[in-house]
Amino acid sequence: MRYSDRSGGLSGAERERRQTLRLQAADMFSGGIKPPRVARLLGVTRKSACEWHRAWLKNGKAALVSKGAAGTGCKLTDEQLTRLEAYLDEGALAHGWNDQRWTAARVTVLIAERLHVSYTERGVAYLLKRLGRSFQVPAHRAVRRDDEQVADWERRVWPALKAPGRPGTPGSSSPTSPARALRPPKGRTWARTGQTPILPVSCSGSGRVSIAALLCVKPGERSRLIYRTLTYHRRKHEPKGFKEAAFQALLNSAHAQLGGPISLVWDSLPGHVSARMRAWITEQRDWLLVYRFPPYAPDLNPAEGIWSALRTTLFNFAVDDIDQLTTLIKNKLKSMQYRPGLLAGFIAETGLVLSTPP
Repeated sequence: MRYSDRSGGLSGAERERRQTLRLQAADMFSGGIKPPRVARLLGVTRKSACEWHRAWLKNGKAALVSKGAAGTGCKLTDEQLTRLEAYLDEGALAHGWNDQRWTAARVTVLIAERLHVSYTERGVAYLLKRLGRSFQVPAHRAVRRDDEQVADWERRVWPALKAPGRPGTPGSSSPTSPARALRPPKGRTWARTGQTPILPVSCSGSGRVSIAALLCVKPGERSRLIYRTLTYHRRKHEPKGFKEAAFQALLNSAHAQLGGPISLVWDSLPGHVSARMRAWITEQRDWLLVYRFPPYAPDLNPAEGIWSALRTTLFNFAVDDIDQLTTLIKNKLKSMQYRPGLLAGFIAETGLVLSTPP
């Protein structure tokens, strides 16, 4: 839907674009084209085309020329806008807040303290839109992440995993997922449109329903999802999460279902790297080969796409108890199992190429 200049908050380029549409409509009206057909040709609503037609009939083409920005104009000078852009690019942490999120309330305080101009939060929202920023969910990145180590892993370990003759190649290979507990949604922040902000955070979290899943792929075959859930009811002697025995049972089940050797890629959770787990993996070396992701690199793990999609689907559902939540999670994961294209998309998002060049 396209709106008139009366909505306000438009950039000069956007006002120019909309004015061009209205002037094109005026030329069509002059040629005898009716408003419904003008709406179809220009991709606007019929209501807008009819409003333009009435204005054109009354005052001609001049009635459709833009009258400029609505309101009294920006309170900030060009020099102050440049300074504000620089402050925003520095991040909220540099200006006294405890994280990097820019909210309208924080920007309002920033403008008042640094530029000595009073704004309302709504006015700040309009201002930030005119500056080319939008309110986004940021991508979180661990503070202790080592980008050089991640790049080294992609250069050395990933090609070795796909090399011909590895135990994983005759059967289905498994880029992995560890056990995870559902986390709350992330807060939003104002950032440049089209550029997802990245905020440094310390990863932590816990949950009542734990999930372990294997995202199984093999070139030439459809992707598969194998998962297990564990519900903790706060009962005595009840496991709070996945331990070595549960991971071993999941891998044995995957081996039976896939019918071939497995190359397993997972992170360094305690249950993955314990002495008991390492000893068990050594005993299964005839069919199981294990690689590890570099530390603090969830963007390489395709399972993160599963958790993200799962959280999104659960936002609009309410449950009465933990067992209902478990059932709901299983239903959502089961629906993913029947969407191999979606599973392949989770892998493609990591940027890791599965096919080995000839």
